[in-house]
Amino acid sequence: MNNSHSKNIKVLSTYCDPILRLTPVMMLTLFEEIADEHAMELDIDGPTLRKRDKAYWVVRQVRLELNDVIRDHDNITVKTWPAEANGFRCGRSYQIFKQNSDEPVVRAFAEWVLIDSETKKIRPANSIKSPDIQYIKERAIETPLRRFKNIFTEDDFVYERIVRPCEIDVSHHTNNVKYCAMLLDSFSVREIEEMNIKELEIYYEAESHEGDVLRIYRKAAGNGWQLAIKRGDDVVTMAFIGI
Repeated sequence: MNNSHSKNIKVLSTYCDPILRLTPVMMLTLFEEIADEHAMELDIDGPTLRKRDKAYWVVRQVRLELNDVIRDHDNITVKTWPAEANGFRCGRSYQIFKQNSDEPVVRAFAEWVLIDSETKKIRPANSIKSPDIQYIKERAIETPLRRFKNIFTEDDFVYERIVRPCEIDVSHHTNNVKYCAMLLDSFSVREIEEMNIKELEIYYEAESHEGDVLRIYRKAAGNGWQLAIKRGDDVVTMAFIGI
């Protein structure tokens, strides 16, 4: 059984920021797409799991490390592979390569969990039918995932917004990529253009749904910013952007 999956893509201007750099939002979108394609190959994709196992996947935490800028019209290769499941946690690595390069310009690692579609509780990974594959032990990123703390006060509040229908995915909660866009929207266009993101890590604490009012917070921290999305006093998402 194939233990990795890759595809070639030409970067379009619609994937880019105002100065034509591939955005972190689009990187996460590409990772979500290629993970879904690979899951289909392995017979553990969302529709299959819902029908066969009454379960679905969600991303719990994801970390990106950016070593170079990807620009409009660059030809890139996106690659992914899963780690062997460990209890309730499943890891998946990602890489992006520029054409004719053996060194990835973006490395990423995501921790996924399995959710029961009826109880909405986390299930052990071995509770579903899984493929017999030879797992790749190497991780795209060796840096341990962060442990986030809610350090935010109302002095760090930036703006609030309402979750809209087009942000809801097949699981009827806000798609994880949409949170990245909300976090980046806490910056101005000029700040985005002047920003050289070297690392991005997002931790998903809870779901949000259509009509929820979300409040976005941002605090300067070391070589970047810590950010949070809250619903009332409850944390939905926390993140770090390093430059």
